[in-house]
Amino acid sequence: MRSTVLIFFLLVISMKSFSQAPVLAVDRVDKRTNEHIRQTSMYLFRDGGNLVKLSFSIRALDDTYFLLLNLPIAATVKRGTEVSLIMDSGQQIKLIANNDVISLNEADISKRMMVFDLEPGKEIKELLKQPVKTISIPTSNKGTVVVNLLAKDKGLIRSGIMLAQKK
Repeated sequence: MRSTVLIFFLLVISMKSFSQAPVLAVDRVDKRTNEHIRQTSMYLFRDGGNLVKLSFSIRALDDTYFLLLNLPIAATVKRGTEVSLIMDSGQQIKLIANNDVISLNEADISKRMMVFDLEPGKEIKELLKQPVKTISIPTSNKGTVVVNLLAKDKGLIRSGIMLAQKK
């Protein structure tokens, strides 16, 4: 009886850990530059079949914010690529990639993140107002990858930004 109850609790705890919302993973001051660095944990956006479609994290250096995205496919995204975040209201926010991400094939899926600057007065204000419904990422070799977020994931970019803000 005890072992059955213990196994049940372990299963419940493990299921909760797989669907955990982002948390503040880094919150420190750099010793050399005196910059206050804050970053959320990586969160995986999954589809209805539990396949990872995209992962994200929010990083802040003092008052500068970045959205980090990673596609789990062998996609090439060039610096300057315009990614669209489509909000619940239908409004689009366009973000420009700061770096190149190149994967040669499915066995070589890049672990590099696409980095996007978030302007405090413009993008951050809009992302805090309403949730993101869809993320559209044009790639050089796979066409445009469109990720429709599940209802439970729509507000997570907003909560990531709130976590990364200075308290």
